[in-house]
Amino acid sequence: MRSKPILGVLIFLTASVAAAQSQQNSFGIYLLARSTDTRTLAQDQGQWKQLALASGPVISDADIISYDFSNHTMRLGPEAAKRLPKPPVTGTPFVVVVNGERIYQGAFYTSLSSISYAQPVIVVDNPGSTRPQQVDVLLIDRAYPVKMARGEDLRSDERIKTALSKLGKLTLLSTEPVLPEPLGRLAR
Repeated sequence: MRSKPILGVLIFLTASVAAAQSQQNSFGIYLLARSTDTRTLAQDQGQWKQLALASGPVISDADIISYDFSNHTMRLGPEAAKRLPKPPVTGTPFVVVVNGERIYQGAFYTSLSSISYAQPVIVVDNPGSTRPQQVDVLLIDRAYPVKMARGEDLRSDERIKTALSKLGKLTLLSTEPVLPEPLGRLAR
């Protein structure tokens, strides 16, 4: 008779752990818990691995409608864009986390910045871009400016691709404007 209550408790605990794990984000972009200058992080490359992260991601896998791994462009839901930081010219650091593991650090940047950064960057306002800027589409560039990129492309980590693929988020996003058909073709 004692085994039934114990078995019940074990089943409850197992279900609770499974529910908690399913609520954890497979992919997330986290801000740091404390304000940190990106220039400080650039000087000590491993420091970001020990710094505390915010309690929740600024962008989670639930926010991502689709992610184009070929150019690291993601389409977000409308609420996610409202949570993006308004970075100073020195940038606002972030950390990309997959299944609880820190993959790489980068920074949210403003196009008004003249400070270069050799890590991945998300420019939150990009008025001078040759690419059409859509409010719900973010590009993770290799560096700021892009010509500062050195070494391997941290954004192309297979753990990111695997997680986004399992979530059904990988797709090819078109950043090209859709042009209407010429009138001559439509009249035929």
